[in-house]
Amino acid sequence: MGNYQLDRRGFLQSTGLILISSLPVLFSQKLNATSMGFDPSVERSRKERIEGYRRTLRTIKNSGQLPIIDVEHHWGTGKGVPAFPVRNLISRMDQNGVALTWLGVNESMGNEASIYESNKFPERLVPTIMHGDGPRWHAQDQSLLSEIDSEVRTGKYFAMGEFEARHYVSSTNNRDIHTPVNSNNFEVVFKASSDTGIPFLLHHEAEDILLPELEQMLVKYPNAKVIWCHVGRNRNPTTWTSFPTPDGVRRFLAKYPNLYFDILQSGRMSKFPPRNLFGGVYDAVMYDQEGDADKLRPEWLKLFNEIPNRFVIGSDINTGRWSQYDEKFERFRKAILNNLSPKSAELIAYLNAWKLMTSETLV
Repeated sequence: MGNYQLDRRGFLQSTGLILISSLPVLFSQKLNATSMGFDPSVERSRKERIEGYRRTLRTIKNSGQLPIIDVEHHWGTGKGVPAFPVRNLISRMDQNGVALTWLGVNESMGNEASIYESNKFPERLVPTIMHGDGPRWHAQDQSLLSEIDSEVRTGKYFAMGEFEARHYVSSTNNRDIHTPVNSNNFEVVFKASSDTGIPFLLHHEAEDILLPELEQMLVKYPNAKVIWCHVGRNRNPTTWTSFPTPDGVRRFLAKYPNLYFDILQSGRMSKFPPRNLFGGVYDAVMYDQEGDADKLRPEWLKLFNEIPNRFVIGSDINTGRWSQYDEKFERFRKAILNNLSPKSAELIAYLNAWKLMTSETLV
C-alpha cells in the first residue's frame, strides 16, 4: 500500500456519500450505469462525475480541437510516491488537448492514490485501479488480488490499469516475465470486469504460442472489457506470425466482440530489443520505414477506418518517459488521427474510451 490517505471529505465524496456539485448535461447520451449493480449512492456519485467529464470534452471540442482520452498512464515512481505534483500532468494535458486521463497508479502507491489525486482535478482525471506490473502481481500475492477484486466492485473506479501477462524488457524496465493470461491472477481481473463492466488493459506479447491462453479467457468471459495494449508492432517476426498484421487483428476482432486495442505509442524508429544500438528489429510495423516522418502504412490506415469502434489511445507514459509526453500525442494526432475520416478519428480519440469507462454512448 502507498502513503496516501484520503481526507474525510475526499473519502466520503469518492464513496458516493457526498456528491460533486451538479453539472449540466452537455451531450445526448444513452445511460446504462445501473447495469453495473453498484450501490445507489455510488451510482449517483458516478453520474455526477461523468457530467464533469462530459463538460471537459465539450469545452475542448468547442475550442476546435479533437479531444483525446488517454487510457494508459502510469502514475508513480515505484517508491509509493509521485515524481511530481499531479498539476504538472494537467498542464501537459492542456497543451496537448488531452481531455481525460485514466490515472493508473503503480502497485507501491495503492488504489487509493488514484482516487486521492483524481479528486484534485475531478473533471480531468479518472480513478483507475492500479496497474498489475509489480512484484506482488507477478508473485500472485492473494492479498493483492483480493484488494483489486474488492475495490473494483465498490464502483469508485471507472477503469482498471494495465495487467502484465508476457512482458519483455522495455526501454524503462528490465522485466522479462510471464504471468499466464489463464492464471488465477487474470481469473480475478477478467471476472471482475465481467461482473462490473469496468474495462482493463492487458500487456501480452503476441507470440503465436501465447495466443491460446488469451483466447481461452476471451471465450470464458465474453462480457469482460479487454483492451490489448500496443497494437501495430511486431517484436519478433519469427515467433509473431499469426497476429501482428491488419488481417490478423481483423480476425481477432471478428472472433471476440469484447476485445479492443490501444494503438502503439512508439514511432517508426522504435527497435526491439531496446537500447540495442547494433541489432534488433524495427518493431513499429504499422509505420512506413521510408521518409523522415511517421506515416501509417495504407493497410493499417484502412484497418482503423474500417473498424474504428475497437481502438483507443493510450500514451503508456510513465515517469521514465515523461519527457516524451508531447512527442507521443503529436504523433497520435499527425500520424494517425489527422489521416482518418472525421468519424473514425472521433471514435478512436475519445468516443470508444468514453463508452468503455461509462457504459454510455455520446451522440
